[in-house]
Amino acid sequence: MGTPQKLSPLITAMLVIFLVLAVYIQLETLRHPYIGAVLQRTGEEWKVSEVDPSGKAAKGHVRQGDRVLTVDGLPVDKKMGDKSKASLVRVSTAVFMRDDGSVYEIDIKTESSDVLQSVFAILAAALLQIIGLLAYYKNHASSAVRQFCLLNYVMALVILTVYSTELLVSDLILSFCSVWLPYLLLSFCVSFVLRAVPVLWSKALFFFRLACILFSCYTIWTVSQHEIPDWIRETVHLVFIMTLLFILLMIRLYWRALDRVEKNHALGLSAGLCFSFLPYLFLYAIPDLLWNGYILAPEYVLIGLVPLSGVFLYILDKRSMVDMNIYLPRLLFHILYYGGVFLLIAFANRMERPVWTAVLFGGFAVGTFVYQKGLRRSRQHAEGRREWVEQQKLKLSIQIAETQNIQDILSLISDMLHRVVDVEGVCMVWHDGTRLVVHGTGRYKDIIGNEQDARWIDRSFWERGFDFEYVASIADYAGFSCKGYLCMGPKGNLSLFSMEEKRLIDEIGREAARLLTNARLLTRLQKEFQHTKEQNAFYDHPVNDDIRQMNRLLMEAQQAERVRLSYYLHDRLLQNLIFLSRDLEEMANQGRADDRQIASWLKCLYESQQDIRALCDELYPHIVDKAGLEESLRWLLRTVGEKGGLRVSLHYDWPGEAPDPLLKSNLFRMIRELVHNVLKHAEAKQLDVSVKRKEDEGICCTVSDDGKGFDVVAFQKDGSREGAHLGLISVNSQIGYLGGEMEIHSSPGEGTRITLRLRSPALCERGGNV
Repeated sequence: MGTPQKLSPLITAMLVIFLVLAVYIQLETLRHPYIGAVLQRTGEEWKVSEVDPSGKAAKGHVRQGDRVLTVDGLPVDKKMGDKSKASLVRVSTAVFMRDDGSVYEIDIKTESSDVLQSVFAILAAALLQIIGLLAYYKNHASSAVRQFCLLNYVMALVILTVYSTELLVSDLILSFCSVWLPYLLLSFCVSFVLRAVPVLWSKALFFFRLACILFSCYTIWTVSQHEIPDWIRETVHLVFIMTLLFILLMIRLYWRALDRVEKNHALGLSAGLCFSFLPYLFLYAIPDLLWNGYILAPEYVLIGLVPLSGVFLYILDKRSMVDMNIYLPRLLFHILYYGGVFLLIAFANRMERPVWTAVLFGGFAVGTFVYQKGLRRSRQHAEGRREWVEQQKLKLSIQIAETQNIQDILSLISDMLHRVVDVEGVCMVWHDGTRLVVHGTGRYKDIIGNEQDARWIDRSFWERGFDFEYVASIADYAGFSCKGYLCMGPKGNLSLFSMEEKRLIDEIGREAARLLTNARLLTRLQKEFQHTKEQNAFYDHPVNDDIRQMNRLLMEAQQAERVRLSYYLHDRLLQNLIFLSRDLEEMANQGRADDRQIASWLKCLYESQQDIRALCDELYPHIVDKAGLEESLRWLLRTVGEKGGLRVSLHYDWPGEAPDPLLKSNLFRMIRELVHNVLKHAEAKQLDVSVKRKEDEGICCTVSDDGKGFDVVAFQKDGSREGAHLGLISVNSQIGYLGGEMEIHSSPGEGTRITLRLRSPALCERGGNV
């Protein structure tokens, strides 16, 4: 993204011109409200040939065919001169005669609704200009952004003049902008979606531009002659419709060549176009082409240009969007249905025979049935995606709940003992075979367990390493390989524990073991129930070795695609940009081009190179291929430390054979996601990563920080609401796919420690429990 800068003189001049035009046009519009009546000479008389329903003439009950007697107290012949046809504008009063001989007069005055309409037009046009300036301010060097700003400028002029009754200037601007608006829209969409515009599209845009030049010159000439043929308006409608179809066709043709983010942008672009131009197409353009009339006036249907500009700005600004494939089917069904309803209403207004009305009603019933059925299927698809997210959230919540339950039990017992027994502190330690949980009170509240140190599960370590007065073992229970200790600090009066007190402490330890192992048993039952539920939902038969093998092949195929795309970007596109930047540097040194323009190109190229390098590293860091897991992690931590100003450390212990490429890549991705979470959210100063593998315990990866932490209980309740902690849910899904689990230890202000466990590499080969 480019650096914000001051507005260029050209942009400033265009804004000044727009401001002057806006003030002049709207003041003239308020002085002379829109009448909406066209007069035509028939022999010696002047009669009303057209009446616009949105003008003052329609409100004054002027009808087509009424004879005009006087205008502003003057005979109509004297007012109109030698013209044969003219619009009734800039007048205060007019007298008409109906066919039955009755005479009536209308007064044209500015009303409060006229003022509100002018204010609305100015606000809508100003909003379009602000949206364009925001895009220019963010990235003025981008050609797509400059095209977007020009498109917004033209759309603002259309909004401003379509509400105007000042005909001399407004008609010239409106006719010119209406001719060029389809070209600007198509040019922007082509350059934005395709990035590198093919030669075929460049030639098509050239001929389109040439046609717009000729057509706009002819249109301006007709406006100057005060004679605008109807076929010009109809041609503009057809060009608009064809432009929208070409944009949708272009997206469809190049769909396979777009990556996921570009596809989301293209889907958002097409959805914005369809929704924004839906009123224009079905309420104005199509009825005007078919019946030379409209359902809704153009000043209202063109308001869709404002949300269209907002959609464009959002797509230009965002580089990561939600998956539009989830919402596109419903958007498509809404567009088709409501567009069809608009057409049926328009046709019904024109039909005179009851049989055709019945046919239209039947079409409406069929369309409604198809619409409801399509929405139901789309809703089921979206519900399936949401259920997947909820399942991942539930898995992570169960794991968090297990750790939290253990922590709560230790806290409850140790706090109770501290209050009942007069001691300086109590520390409880629990190790269930996979994790170590420590909770202390009093002078021992700052003890933090190190589960990678085998001494922490040895009783002698607690008896000799601290000043505990008595250490009681928490016995194994229910067949689990669990052990722990209840450590009592010195008494406040420095007396020794009696035998009765020691028996009481031992009994409390046994009850604590019962509670802790029951909590673990409950968690295992919940996991087994969830696993069985997922199998029943997704499979009609038990998962066998063939399906597990298929899952692994799928992972390998995804990995191969990432590698292919990454090397393509690095070896082809990035190299081309480097060579082009060198050529431009040479051109600038030789003085054969404008230095400021070349500098802008070079800046864009340098930024593109940085973006592509970052994208390559994100898709598949090449260091993972060229080096081992340890070297890749050291590179990652060094990069993150330099970027975020963190103190980083890596503890790597992987004896024996190195991890296979698939496991190595997935471990690196998961650790990188956790490290980036620390960088973005933790506000930490210290980041520690540990990777450990043991034959009997499997693989253990830990990422810890001293940041602000978060409430795991609150995360358990609403962890995925509004996108919170989606990175953790993604990592939990990936480690679950490999047959492992993730543990989270965190509290507000106490930092975060996240541990990834794989029971053994063999489980990775079997593809986990998906």
